[in-house]
Amino acid sequence: MRKKSTFIILSSLITCGLLAFIEHGIEINYLIKTGLKILLFFLTVWFYIRVYKDFRFKDVISLEKITVKEWKRIVILGLSSAAIVLIAYLLFLPLINLDAIKNDLTDRLGINATTYILVGLYITFGNSFLEEYFFRGFIFFNLPKRVGYIYSPLLFATYHIPMIMLWFSPFIILLCFIGLWVIGLVFHKVNEKNQTIWASWMIHICADIMIILIGLSLFY
Repeated sequence: MRKKSTFIILSSLITCGLLAFIEHGIEINYLIKTGLKILLFFLTVWFYIRVYKDFRFKDVISLEKITVKEWKRIVILGLSSAAIVLIAYLLFLPLINLDAIKNDLTDRLGINATTYILVGLYITFGNSFLEEYFFRGFIFFNLPKRVGYIYSPLLFATYHIPMIMLWFSPFIILLCFIGLWVIGLVFHKVNEKNQTIWASWMIHICADIMIILIGLSLFY
């Protein structure tokens, strides 16, 4: 178990470190960065499966463990997450520089009014799945419970900082880090009972829908 845990922690740290470098160390557009993220996430999981052979892709996305009652709980949690995002945005709007965010999206990532909708759809359904699968399905479920609850939320929060570091002031970035850490803990908790990523993925989707809708104001 110790060897597996070490492998997961080291490999995921390397992966997230490379993604941080790609985010700011190479001048490439969002599409290429997305392709590299998918590749790095896949290789990390693939190498683990090749070495330890005790993890199957389909186990953490199985629908057999999700009851009707569970789906109702997931929907309520998802709607709640969207509401929390909206409330947080309205509360901190005076401290947010929307022009800086738009400039970073267009100048550094190559996202404009035309491509924003497509990028938004990918973020909502594709990127959310990648993150839930990697941080919850792979890392959290394969680490000892106590280690998983400490390491995975911290990595999840840290992983997001390079993406937003040019958007906000240090104070807002700190608040984002704390918020993402808490979100990571909540995502682990809602997944723990059924050992799948469906609950956290649906909540993640709802939160991202609200974020993308808010972001529409930058371009339209």
